Amino acid sequence: MLVSLSLAVFLVQRTSWAIFDTVFEVCIFHIPAAFSAALNVKFRGDAA
Repeated sequence: MLVSLSLAVFLVQRTSWAIFDTVFEVCIFHIPAAFSAALNVKFRGDAA
């Protein structure tokens, strides 16, 4: 869910109109999405 939100924000920021500063965008959207995806992979890998 966070990864798709991060991707959507990235695409909107780069294609149509930029409403967020780049640093804000990275800190609020991309870092949490990457962290949660990494945790998901780690814990999903432990269960398998």
